[in-house]
Amino acid sequence: MLKMAILGFLRDFPLHGYDLKNRVASLAGHVRPIADGTLYPTIKKLEDAQCLTRRTAPGSVAAPRHMLEITQTGTDQLRRWLRDPEPGFITDDNKWYVLLAFLHHLENPREQALVLARRREFLDHPAQLFFDEQGAPIPPERLESPFRKGLMQIHRSTNLTEIDWLDRQIGDLNRRAGFAVHQRDGA
Repeated sequence: MLKMAILGFLRDFPLHGYDLKNRVASLAGHVRPIADGTLYPTIKKLEDAQCLTRRTAPGSVAAPRHMLEITQTGTDQLRRWLRDPEPGFITDDNKWYVLLAFLHHLENPREQALVLARRREFLDHPAQLFFDEQGAPIPPERLESPFRKGLMQIHRSTNLTEIDWLDRQIGDLNRRAGFAVHQRDGA
């Protein structure tokens, strides 16, 4: 997730390490704080893999700053990650948000639609969050805790909103790509 965020932000434009850290923290750090001991070694690994380079730029006050820039190798890697994300990037909300933030860098609308369709398919199978003593799922209407009921209500309404957005985006992207759009059941 961190590598994708780094390359995604650098695909937008070159950044100083501190600015990159702030952007990554704003996107993903509210869930998982981004420590220097995590970010800078990851930047170094991406640099060693020739996915990014450093160049010196004049500082705004005094000392020159080291700017990070994505390379063609980095751009190609980012597009591979976006085109064929690991399952966790589809099923984990936090990873999904990082992928979604940079999906515009995958410039083919059909490829974008296919990624969104994977997420849509995942959402077609709602998660069971609570189970009884025998391991059977407890339907939301049978939950006794108002907090668990609230969690399920929020989860359900968020998923319905996302499904609606995904259906519209998939249709729009497929039309732009020249693919026939099929109406989903119940849509």
